[in-house]
Amino acid sequence: MPELAVLLALGAAAAWAVGMTVAKPAVRAMDLVTYTAFRWILVASLALGYGLLTGSLAFPGWRVLSLAVLAGVLDCGLGGLLYMSAMQRTSAHKATTLSSTAPLWGVLGAVFVLAEPLLWQTFVSAALVVVGAAFLTERRRLDPTESRWGGTLALLTGLLWGFAETVPAKLALTAGMTPVTMLTVFAASGAASAVVLSPLLRRRTPRRVTRRGFALAILSGVAGAFLGWLLWLYALQQAPASLVSPIRGSTLFFALLYSMIFLGERPRARAWIGIALVASGVVLVSFLP
Repeated sequence: MPELAVLLALGAAAAWAVGMTVAKPAVRAMDLVTYTAFRWILVASLALGYGLLTGSLAFPGWRVLSLAVLAGVLDCGLGGLLYMSAMQRTSAHKATTLSSTAPLWGVLGAVFVLAEPLLWQTFVSAALVVVGAAFLTERRRLDPTESRWGGTLALLTGLLWGFAETVPAKLALTAGMTPVTMLTVFAASGAASAVVLSPLLRRRTPRRVTRRGFALAILSGVAGAFLGWLLWLYALQQAPASLVSPIRGSTLFFALLYSMIFLGERPRARAWIGIALVASGVVLVSFLP
């Protein structure tokens, strides 16, 4: 595998982990609806500008466009809101670990929706993730700040992310949509879905905006989403996807590292067991042939 592709893929994983970790302090400085909508509006604007400068935007047809919209609504809109909600209810290391099960759900989506072969590794990965999730989602009686729903929401986030990135996204790219067009429509759809859902969420989530919140949203949008996706697309140009895709699993480890360094979190022994089991499942499913 070309060394440049490895570095680009690792850079993408490190960038995505920034967005996952920043979410924890961000929900304290800005409400999750405004944060999600602003973040993806920023990413869509950057992707559109990049596409115009490089001449890489192209209209693929309404059917293909609808697939990209579906991916954006599920991943950026619903998935983003669920992840932010999980961050409000549980620790960053728990939310990032459970949401990082996305590769597993992506494989299952490919098997049952795209009719790709079902391998034995999938069953082992599923077992590891389920057992690991049980360790991570159990509520500790001594910690009243955590909610049992935090782990569940993070797990649902991983499911949405995995499905959206695998099924509608793969169908759209296979049908001829360019990656930059995909990213632009993807991000714009996520922002639009957050705006559409905002009236339903405002009663429980009143608007709360601060300068710190905007700063974190910009950091997450530029480094965590836009830069991460660009690095990933460039990595795919340098080497086959089957070779660079296992590196995607390193996002989990970058996120855990950031949460310990910048958020001061220290996972307990039980959490480390859960993290190890889930990470093993993610690594195994990432190396599927």
